[in-house]
Amino acid sequence: MSLTVGMLLSACGGTASPDEQMDYLRSMAQHGVEHHAATSPGPVGDQEECADAYHQLYDGPTGDNAPHVGDYAERAALRKEGERLFIESCVTGEPAPVTGEP
Repeated sequence: MSLTVGMLLSACGGTASPDEQMDYLRSMAQHGVEHHAATSPGPVGDQEECADAYHQLYDGPTGDNAPHVGDYAERAALRKEGERLFIESCVTGEPAPVTGEP
């Protein structure tokens, strides 16, 4: 039993790989595109409305879908980049490019 608990704790405490982090960022860009399609009447969405939508969907304990990374500063940076990608994609209706390391 203790082996199973130890394995679960190890799995939960691990840091997301760079690929998992990039997948998260790509998904945030895609969520922005989907929100644009569902709410924007024209080709360009409103930046303030997109920012508000992001905060309604992803702020707080129930909306945080960012993968676990090494420390608080890294997690905050990853979430901030996810926010930027969501908003940019929401405004343009096209997925914002995800480049480099998160």
